Amino acid sequence: MKKLFFLSLILILCVACQESLEDRCTRECKEYTTKKCPAPIDEFTTLDSLTFEPSTHTLCYFYTMKGAADNPANINATTAREALVEQVKNATSLKAYKDEGYNFRYAYHSQSDPSLLLFSTLITEKDYR
Repeated sequence: MKKLFFLSLILILCVACQESLEDRCTRECKEYTTKKCPAPIDEFTTLDSLTFEPSTHTLCYFYTMKGAADNPANINATTAREALVEQVKNATSLKAYKDEGYNFRYAYHSQSDPSLLLFSTLITEKDYR
């Protein structure tokens, strides 16, 4: 009887300690932003922050563009979106989120005028399946 009680207690504790995918995503976004941002991606792009919107199950990536890329005329929205969709399709690090049908939003702001949104797109499950 004592063994059964301890086994039940251990099982309850294991189940109670599991973190939901939403909680994990929120935590990981905060940790990544705190520890690694701003993160240079290339000579023109910096990842400023990563957030999660639980109400819409959306991972949000916020970037700053500089140099030649800091110009709306130099951004082909169709080509940029296609590249991001392919990136999401091929990202094994996003598998758990894609399996649950999460969305991915990308926003690129100007370094010279941070209020200027150069490009933004939302990638949904129908785009990456």
